[in-house]
Amino acid sequence: MNCNVIRDLLPLYIDACCSADSRALIAEHLENCADCRSIHSQMCRGNKMEIAEKPEIHLHSISNWKASLLQSVMLFVSFAMLTFGVVLEGSTPLGATNGLWAIVLIVPATGYLLSLANWFFLRSYRSRRAFSNGSCLATVVMIMVGYLWARVHYGMGIIHSSPLVWCGAVLSMVLCALSRALSNQYALLLGKE
Repeated sequence: MNCNVIRDLLPLYIDACCSADSRALIAEHLENCADCRSIHSQMCRGNKMEIAEKPEIHLHSISNWKASLLQSVMLFVSFAMLTFGVVLEGSTPLGATNGLWAIVLIVPATGYLLSLANWFFLRSYRSRRAFSNGSCLATVVMIMVGYLWARVHYGMGIIHSSPLVWCGAVLSMVLCALSRALSNQYALLLGKE
């Protein structure tokens, strides 16, 4: 076989990317041709040196791990707030204060928890900015839907019954801002531009 053809096929032979028939022909040629055997030897040494010089960097894995940790912490915090609100609401007697903890803790925590589902759709967003704005909007919408439900379920009285209701509104705003900031960080960790 022609040496030029063998030399063209040597990278495939070294990387084991050619057929068994081609490998057999190249191996036979290398046994009989000292020039091609020398080139093959140089290519193999160059290939090993190139691999040895490159340090293994696992930044992508570390970033994925940090993104997963961030998402897990946000889920845990949401569940903790939701659980705390349910415990407090369960201990509230029926009457004027019934539903107070739903307004203050349960609705904001549930809205934030449900908005975290948006994080699974990161790839469908054009940019990190669009994703963080979308996450904030999802949080606002989920919390507003929760407040509408609470108003229908508990009636008008609960909205004005306690100064703690304003704490729920402030918590909702904090969670919306947090959603925007943390979703931006999440997207950054996963390499979204």
